[in-house]
Amino acid sequence: MLQQNERTTLAPPPPLDVRRHALFLDLDGTLVDFAVNPEQVVASEELRLLLATLSREMTGAVALITGRTIASADAVLAGALVHISGIHGVERRTGETIERSIGDDARIKAALEEARALTAKGALQVDVEDKGLALALHYRRAPEFADVARRAAADIAQRHGLSILEGKMVIELTLGQRSKADAVLDFMAAPPFASRKPVAVGDDVTDEDAFRAVAALGGQSILVGAPRDTAAAYRLPDTRAVFAWLKAGLAS
Repeated sequence: MLQQNERTTLAPPPPLDVRRHALFLDLDGTLVDFAVNPEQVVASEELRLLLATLSREMTGAVALITGRTIASADAVLAGALVHISGIHGVERRTGETIERSIGDDARIKAALEEARALTAKGALQVDVEDKGLALALHYRRAPEFADVARRAAADIAQRHGLSILEGKMVIELTLGQRSKADAVLDFMAAPPFASRKPVAVGDDVTDEDAFRAVAALGGQSILVGAPRDTAAAYRLPDTRAVFAWLKAGLAS
């Protein structure tokens, strides 16, 4: 079980306060809808403008916290946000500087080669994504092979000493050293986030770490999508509702 809000009906969130809040946003399933191939996702010009304006009005206290790499997130948002944490907290950009909590790791490369070999011979029906310091097995094209993908990921992870992080129709193999909670705490430790009240918005189980970190700091979290067991206190039904909530906060 995740936290206190198990199978309960969550209310819509209170308004965003651009003067007091620090905002932490997931990307896929939260700001933009999923696509079969993650590379097909592109944010609308309206969304990019809204995010850039929010960041300016909140003196920069808006961060994207995503499982994507920073480069991939930039490709979607076209540089609308400066502060980005990628690969679930492994990468972090503040200003023009990108920090990585771990260096190059041969275990990830070996696991990537094994996963690609399995897909090449048809033993694994997934799209393999190379994240550099992690890899992802996407089975959105063939959801009926989810169990096969999970077994293959478990075998590969065991052989190479990796951890498994499962999301919506994706299984990630990581070094297991970071989470979205670390990303929140890193940003909140310094300006422009420090002294503000954190608000996290996300749709996936991988966002629960951020939700718990925000709660510990006295902030609030918003689940996006269908009701489920969650640490979030509020809920919005979809990406369009998130856009409307952000826009209303800016207007107020």
